[in-house]
Amino acid sequence: MQQNEHLLAPLTFTPAYQNIVWGGRRMEQWRNDLPEGPIGESWDISDQERGMSIVAEGPLAGESLASLSEKYPQAFIGANYSGKGFPLLIKVIDANDRLSVQVHPDDALAQSLGVGERGKTECWLMIGDGGELFQGTKLGVSRDDFEKALADGTVDEQINRFETKDGDFFFMPARTVHALGRGCLLYEVQQSCDCTFRVFDWGRVGLDGKPRETHVEQSLETIDFSASNNGPVAAEWQTCADGGEKRALADCEFFTVEEWRGDTLTQASNDWCTCVTCLSGEGELKTAAGSVPLKAMTTVIIPAAAGAWSVDGTDARLLLAQPR
Repeated sequence: MQQNEHLLAPLTFTPAYQNIVWGGRRMEQWRNDLPEGPIGESWDISDQERGMSIVAEGPLAGESLASLSEKYPQAFIGANYSGKGFPLLIKVIDANDRLSVQVHPDDALAQSLGVGERGKTECWLMIGDGGELFQGTKLGVSRDDFEKALADGTVDEQINRFETKDGDFFFMPARTVHALGRGCLLYEVQQSCDCTFRVFDWGRVGLDGKPRETHVEQSLETIDFSASNNGPVAAEWQTCADGGEKRALADCEFFTVEEWRGDTLTQASNDWCTCVTCLSGEGELKTAAGSVPLKAMTTVIIPAAAGAWSVDGTDARLLLAQPR
């Protein structure tokens, strides 16, 4: 069998954990492989050196996401894909404390600043109640206002604050200033980019006991102070022919994101790979060439070449993400 024929079945990957000062231990509810210390992020699907995804089992076990993307860009990622590397990064984030106030560049800024080919548009689906987050400057806040707030430590008063609950979805275009707050547990879908401009870190120190680096000038150049449409996205559930329910969460130039719930799901091929995250419940994900079990808080990639696929589950809640 040729190696690319293994791309006709779903692939599972080993997560890469990030030990971060604001992290927690809530992922232990679902996983038994957490390292010691505060774990802020699990990079479940990542083509980044700081946390590269590795195929966990099957004929391609040990292959990196970068290797698969380089060898088989069309068969693995998408029939019309012409970019470099896997274009998405999917994370679980456990915010036991506030993250830094930060901003990410868009593609043009990332390239002009020499920090990479891609910027970072991202989105968050909350999978627990009781968190807080900050998104976008308040109406009328100028760059001068923001700089003054940085000087006197009142940045949080310049940014919109939202209390979150399970199922809330936030879309975060590049150049939107933001901060996840304490209590947030979520899945993040983003462009594959590891560039963050940290503008304010609440006066704390890192795990090494020293203040973490900030990037004030780059942040001020990047923040879009006119950005609007902040807050949870309104997305209605629609009944599917197979009996489940779906809601469209994001549809932008970089990716699409849907949420699905039910016991059965069928999906025809559309020439792109699909990242399927099981948020809760369980099931079996099948293509014509193979199947894998779905367990809560795990992500599977269905390669583009695998074609149509289906899920037989029990009270399954799924997050589906596709690149563009």
